[in-house]
Amino acid sequence: MINSQEQKPSFRKPYKPQRQEASPQPCQHIKILDCNKPISRVFFECYHCRQGLLTECKGESPVQEYKVPCPTCGKTAIYLMTNEILSTTAIPSPWDR
Repeated sequence: MINSQEQKPSFRKPYKPQRQEASPQPCQHIKILDCNKPISRVFFECYHCRQGLLTECKGESPVQEYKVPCPTCGKTAIYLMTNEILSTTAIPSPWDR
């Protein structure tokens, strides 16, 4: 026998935060290859213009912070901790959107 008054399932209201979440901050793609070899390769995008870059560097101690300039926009593309920067080459971005 079917009940004429079917019970509807009760659902809770979805969680709604009290305040707005902060807007997302810009981020930067980076990939480090050959980090256990004398010369490492770092693929990354310029923080400002998203130009793809390849930097080769020596990773032996002692290390210091280097500002890597972007050849496209001229701004600091990334800060790297390394012993020495050997070269920086503009390439198509591997993360092209």
